[in-house]
Amino acid sequence: MARLLPVLLVIWLLPASADAADAGLPRVMSTNLCADLLLVALAAPEQIVSLSRQSQDPTLSAIAERAAAYPGNAGGVEDLLYHRPDKALVYRGWTGGRFAALLAGRGIELIEVPYPSDWDDALATARSVGKQIGRAEAGAALAAGAEQRMRELADGLPGLRALYLRPGGGSAGGDTYVDDAITRLGLENLAAAQGHVGWGAYPLELIVTHPPDVFLLGYFEQRQALTASAYARHPLLRRLLARIPTVQVPSRLFGCGGLELVGAAEAIAEQVRSLDTGDEP
Repeated sequence: MARLLPVLLVIWLLPASADAADAGLPRVMSTNLCADLLLVALAAPEQIVSLSRQSQDPTLSAIAERAAAYPGNAGGVEDLLYHRPDKALVYRGWTGGRFAALLAGRGIELIEVPYPSDWDDALATARSVGKQIGRAEAGAALAAGAEQRMRELADGLPGLRALYLRPGGGSAGGDTYVDDAITRLGLENLAAAQGHVGWGAYPLELIVTHPPDVFLLGYFEQRQALTASAYARHPLLRRLLARIPTVQVPSRLFGCGGLELVGAAEAIAEQVRSLDTGDEP
């Protein structure tokens, strides 16, 4: 706190930007990748003041090319005071929340975005944030379109037992947006069926004794530290992956659980249909 105050004081004295987006719309910035995805989907381009630097990294972000058009930020209080948005999207638990009064005094309203637990949460958040940034119609239309796309996906998909797996052995049981997405596709989430709730490690011995019909692999395409990918390199798992069909989850669309989740679900559905026809995924 003591080290932060001098920095805040310097930024406090900086003149506010004279550039205005649209006179009828608030100027908005976002402070992490999940908030960036939501803001870019909802806002008028001229509203966006800044996006997090994560959004500009093509290994992490599905919007890297678009995000490059905006100044990047590190997601700190200093960044908000520097860019002076009217509103800022922050996710629940953001460490700068204790400076909310200071930010409000500078005319910056924080919009706290909850982490979604299911698809309905994602739809509700899009509608709510759309209203708060002056884009109610756009938010409603975006949510309605995504909802329709998701509803159509289960048609013709086989009811396979699917296991979502990350290189470190993490999976998603019941009460997660991953479980909700798998279920909406007409698949059975094997982790939930085995009694797992929430996020956590999935025992390798359970995969050996109760293997899935298909693996949904998230982040396997990304470079991982050896210590973080020991589970994925285990000989038993490698043998299972060699004989059981796998589907590559578009990780850049699957990590936040927002409306972009429908794009990931569409890619999963396409690969599962290919498996069902006997083609290579």
